[in-house]
Amino acid sequence: MSDYADLCSPLPNITSASDVPICQNREQGVVNFLQNMLPSSDCKQIPDELRKTFIFSKFKIKRKRKTDCKSTFLSTRRTKHGPSMSASDILSKKQLKYSEVYPLNQLWLDYMRDLLGVTSFAGIPKSPEDSNWESVNQQLMRADFHGANITIHKSRCASLVGLTGIIIQDTKRTFKICGTDDSIRTIPKDLVIICIHMGNGVTLKVYGKHLAVRPVERAVKKFRTVGLTRL
Repeated sequence: MSDYADLCSPLPNITSASDVPICQNREQGVVNFLQNMLPSSDCKQIPDELRKTFIFSKFKIKRKRKTDCKSTFLSTRRTKHGPSMSASDILSKKQLKYSEVYPLNQLWLDYMRDLLGVTSFAGIPKSPEDSNWESVNQQLMRADFHGANITIHKSRCASLVGLTGIIIQDTKRTFKICGTDDSIRTIPKDLVIICIHMGNGVTLKVYGKHLAVRPVERAVKKFRTVGLTRL
C-alpha cells in the first residue's frame, strides 16, 4: 500500500524559477545532456559528432516558376525542319496570292477530266435525257472542289453576288476562295448558287446547300435526284 500511496501522491510544487538549473551556454547544455544520457563508451565521440556539418543543407533548391504559356509538342519532322504552318495559319494571315493558287486550278481541271473520263468538258451531258446524265452528276457531286474556279451567281446576301475566286478550303458549311485581288473570302454554302467554271466554255450551276457536306463524307455519299429548291 505504501508504494500505491507514493504513486498517487501529488508532485512537489516548484517554488520559483531559480530552483530550475539553467545553462547559459546552449551548446554546453547539449553536451552535458548527452553525457548524462549516453553510455560512457560513446561520450568520447560527442565533440566529433557535433562538429560535423551537413553539406546539402547549405544548398537550396531553386525551383523554376511555371509560365502561363502552354508547351507545344513538335513532331520529328517539325523538329528537324523547323516549325511549319498549317493551312488555317496561312489562310488567317492572308499570305496567299491569286497568282500562287492559279496553278491549283489547272491541276483541278486535269483531275476533273480524269474523273469524268473526258478529254474536253464540251462532252459533258447537257440534258437529263442523256443516258450518262445521272452517273456524271453523281461524280460531280462527289468531286473534290479544292482548286475549282467559281463565281457566285445568286445569293440571299447581295454583297456576295459576282464574287469570283479559286477554292482553297472546303468545309461543311463554307467555301474559302482567293480572289483576283488577293483577298480571301468566306462564302456560306447555304446562301448561294455557284457557277463552276470547267473550261472549254462549260459552266456548271450548283446549289451550295447541296454541297453542304464535309468533302470526306461527300466522296462516299450517294445523292438523290431532287427537284429545284429555292434559296
